[in-house]
Amino acid sequence: MDDGRAGDDNYLTHWADHAAAKTLREHPGRETYTVAAGITPSGVVHIGNFREVITVDLVARALRDRGVPVRFIYSWDDFDVFRKVPEGMPNAELLRENLRRSIVDVPDPFGDHASYADHNIAAFEESIAPLAIAPEFIRQSKRYRAGAYADGIAAAIRERETIRGILNRAREATSARTLLGDDWLPLSGFCGACGRDELAFSVGDDPYRVAYTCASCQHAEEVDLRAGGSVKLPWRIDWPMRWAYEGVCFEPGGKDHSTAGGSYDTAKDIVREIYGGSAPSYVGYDFVRIKGRAGKISSSRGEVVTVGDCLEIYEPEILRWIFVSYRPNTEFQISFDLDVIKIYEDFDRTRRLAHEADSGGKADTKRQIARRALQLSSLDHRRIEPGSPVPFIPGFRHLSMILQVYDGDLERTVEHYVQSGEITSDEERRLCAQRARCVWRWIADFAPDEFRYRIRDEAIVRSLTQEEAVVLGRLCAVLRDQPSISEDALVPHMKSLCDGTALDNKSFLPVVYDLLLGREKGPKVTTLVTTMGGARALALMEPSLGALGLS
Repeated sequence: MDDGRAGDDNYLTHWADHAAAKTLREHPGRETYTVAAGITPSGVVHIGNFREVITVDLVARALRDRGVPVRFIYSWDDFDVFRKVPEGMPNAELLRENLRRSIVDVPDPFGDHASYADHNIAAFEESIAPLAIAPEFIRQSKRYRAGAYADGIAAAIRERETIRGILNRAREATSARTLLGDDWLPLSGFCGACGRDELAFSVGDDPYRVAYTCASCQHAEEVDLRAGGSVKLPWRIDWPMRWAYEGVCFEPGGKDHSTAGGSYDTAKDIVREIYGGSAPSYVGYDFVRIKGRAGKISSSRGEVVTVGDCLEIYEPEILRWIFVSYRPNTEFQISFDLDVIKIYEDFDRTRRLAHEADSGGKADTKRQIARRALQLSSLDHRRIEPGSPVPFIPGFRHLSMILQVYDGDLERTVEHYVQSGEITSDEERRLCAQRARCVWRWIADFAPDEFRYRIRDEAIVRSLTQEEAVVLGRLCAVLRDQPSISEDALVPHMKSLCDGTALDNKSFLPVVYDLLLGREKGPKVTTLVTTMGGARALALMEPSLGALGLS
């Protein structure tokens, strides 16, 4: 979206804007700017993998804000070999039987899709849709099998000595692996008979014709690349070939690809020397970790956290905002503990700052930064106007309390804010319901025990001291006289409840919490009681007074 403000240098200062400006400098005059991401769907596509696609999405938005057409492609490398069965998979034996085959040819162990690749692809594509990320998805298995890359493979065969030199220089520099021999060919693929990848290749004078023999089943075949089939390029050559094929201008990569002599370094040379193209502008990104879990997220180890898992706890805009807030080369953690509350509060604080009117002072810079971050985090890429009203969304802590008073009833919770006059529009109702779903899921699955509470279903009779009975009687009298009392109206009564006794609120309130919640601590009593309503609170408190003949 070009909102006509592309020249506002004080606004376009996010790291995505800098990456977009660098892309335009390095690839001037393109009719369309192609940005790319991709992954091999060999396991569950997790939140760490999501960092690549959100990085590209943000740069795509930044490019559009500068007024250029953008094509955002996402490659599913489903024509890669299936090397390892991830932990915790159903029908693991079925998967083991299909090791060394193309991922797109491995049956779905869940029985839901045509292949294992299809299963993982569908789950990820569905999970990013709520985040307003909609790239053009490309299945590399279809491209290869249709012969789309015949020219690219043939060029690699013709220039194999040049490619071997590039790769061997990188190997010599890193001392990581043995050098490629004189008989090396830039080819990989899968047997047309058994589907496995243990192939020995040979080529003649025609670079479009490739022969192979399968070590697994001894099948031999000659393939015409122009007719498609199962011959492909290895990863280090495939990547730069596709840069040239698609005209990619920007693509990030993980830190494992970003080291000296790594796949990006060799790909830069290959795309230039073999395919006559140029490497895309590049951003290296660091790992995303899950708080409390050591090491990088790995699909092969099982128990990964997906985008869908995160969206159970984080609103789409907040999940986007988390990634917007960190430069790609910065490692950070996704939290599911009490840090969730702080993240929501930080987001709400940023939102309020973004809506503030400019004052002409130094604080305007922070407001501009907040507005840009919120625009990139939003689903519709709408820019926040200075001084515009902040839509009402209840804070996480208050919402968690109201939800627990209503035992997780989302409709009653939203209606609470409607009745209080805080929600005044359908959009605010939608935002409240969206947050309520996330908060309730967090309470149910991740909140510590001391954070959770539940209103007693039935009253208990508690033994009270004389002074406790006096103070409790005063509170009950207020609720009998004004069963629909507001929180603001109840506050003054709470301040004087203990007058004339040796008690104070600190020593008395555990009595109220015990009668209402069955614990010594809880949320703010005035909010708790007024949200419950006087009648419900009295039904739980008065029986203890009745036992003393005071009700």
